[in-house]
Amino acid sequence: MLVLSLLDLLLSLGDRPATAGRLGARLGVSPLRVAEGLLHLERRGLVDAGRARLTLRGLAIAAALRASRDAQGHAARAA
Repeated sequence: MLVLSLLDLLLSLGDRPATAGRLGARLGVSPLRVAEGLLHLERRGLVDAGRARLTLRGLAIAAALRASRDAQGHAARAA
């Protein structure tokens, strides 16, 4: 769940600078957990962990995940 939250948060931040501490504060987890999550995502080619930025592949996946989540929310509200 942390890695999905990180993808979404990094998508929200766009090009604004981020650190493990700032990300952790926003997500309510320790900077160490954030750093581990970033490294996990980096191994999959989704994040540049050193810069705490999405790669192009990460951007595409994060945007698709957000669109899917938003579509599910709209469907649930319409039901």
